[in-house]
Amino acid sequence: MIADPIARRDAVEREGATRNALRDALNNRRFFWTVEFIPSVDKILRDELNKLGGVADLVRANDDLAGFSVTDRVVSDRDPDPVAAGAHLLDASAKQPLVHFSGKGREIDDLHAFLERMSRNELRNMLVVTGDRLKEEPKDRRPRYLESVTAIAMARAAQPELFLAAAVNPFKYREEDAMAQYLKLGKKVVAGVNFIITQIGYDMLKYEEAVFWIDSRGYGVPVVANVMPMSAVRARYIRKHQLAGVTVTDSYLALLEAEERVLPDKGASRVLRRLALQILGLRYYGYAGVQLTGIHAPEKLSALQAQIRELTDLCSDRMTWNKAWAESLTLPEGGRADPAPRDPWYLVNVRSSRARPIEKAKYVVMEKVHAYFFDKGPLAAAMGALLRPVRRHGTVDRVLERVERAVKAPLFGCETCGTCRLAVTQYVCPETCPKGLANGACGGTTENLCEFRDRECIHSKKYRIAHELRLLPQLETTLIAPVPKAARQTSSWPAYFRGERPIIELKNASTAGRLTEKQ
Repeated sequence: MIADPIARRDAVEREGATRNALRDALNNRRFFWTVEFIPSVDKILRDELNKLGGVADLVRANDDLAGFSVTDRVVSDRDPDPVAAGAHLLDASAKQPLVHFSGKGREIDDLHAFLERMSRNELRNMLVVTGDRLKEEPKDRRPRYLESVTAIAMARAAQPELFLAAAVNPFKYREEDAMAQYLKLGKKVVAGVNFIITQIGYDMLKYEEAVFWIDSRGYGVPVVANVMPMSAVRARYIRKHQLAGVTVTDSYLALLEAEERVLPDKGASRVLRRLALQILGLRYYGYAGVQLTGIHAPEKLSALQAQIRELTDLCSDRMTWNKAWAESLTLPEGGRADPAPRDPWYLVNVRSSRARPIEKAKYVVMEKVHAYFFDKGPLAAAMGALLRPVRRHGTVDRVLERVERAVKAPLFGCETCGTCRLAVTQYVCPETCPKGLANGACGGTTENLCEFRDRECIHSKKYRIAHELRLLPQLETTLIAPVPKAARQTSSWPAYFRGERPIIELKNASTAGRLTEKQ
């Protein structure tokens, strides 16, 4: 009898009862689909899983369908555990699902508990995301977010055999927003992901841009596109509720509403055909596969597959596909819908963003202050000798914490996290991000605004400073550790001199070390 769960699953897979079809398709460069399943607190999980029986049968029988993708707390912060749903779908489809882990409202211990449940249920594939804003924020404390970069690194260290995915949102239309996404992607590659999944979008130029960035940086990871059939009803809902990271322009909404208004089926056939065309175009662009969101009925899935087969014959080359895609965006009264907002920024544009004089001056001054007091010279040596023995939560530490906060709060918004990261975050404090993200922007920014819409994203500031001072490799390769619970509300100074630095590791993501001002 095989006691080890991983060995047991390997034995079962060898016997053909279950497959990691997702991993196999990526390794064999075979275009595939996964079907998204969303566990929801609003519905009984057992009933929802039973309704998927027909889809599960299709997934089991169809080689193009590599399995289910199970989301984590998308509808609410209290949605059912995706691991439980994933285990059920593994049995129902005989294919390993992709189980999502969202870091919103979670700490390091929560990740390790999640990984243990994954192992117990013999689940092998995991997508790690920071997650969107909590729907119900606690009133008695600041909510914490375990960001994707460090969660990926910890998951890779804890369970090296996991097949790990990360997300990227290429649908950003300001230089700072877009570059923050792409540079953070480099950190995810360094942390150890096997493949990348995009956010949902309809701007095909941005899909192409994401592949170009990954190829030009030499990351060597395949990319999967997240796609969703976009109807007028769904578009209005997304705009009303500001679904984080998804862009539906006025122009694109006008197209969908015109189709809804003039077509007998309220535009349903056009929506399906447009999705089929999009998937076909993504294959031309070099995407490894797609994650289908918003399709849960077997008849719709079969209809989509039939549409793609038909369009593959009609659009046998990319030029023909380009014409068909342009036609799919044509408004009934003439003109063409544009899925991109006005004045969009793309990688082909000049990188012209520059730090404000005060941002640049602050960095230059603080670099000198940091070196003088903490890194070299007699004062740094004296401070090290004096502070190194001070232990956290003691009387001396409490005094130091108050002094540190008094000095740094006015300058940086310091909350004395106990592991100061300013020296590797361009002297922009990560605690001033509502999610406390140190490694890069989340996917919910818009026009350089934070997902919370009450401030500029701090990672836009970081990008401007790094761009101006030629520090972009820091934004692509420096992995910054999460703050342990026990360190908060303590002084970071003694810990710094003891060598308890916040950097997990520093290495190149292929060509990352050669980023220059001209690139």
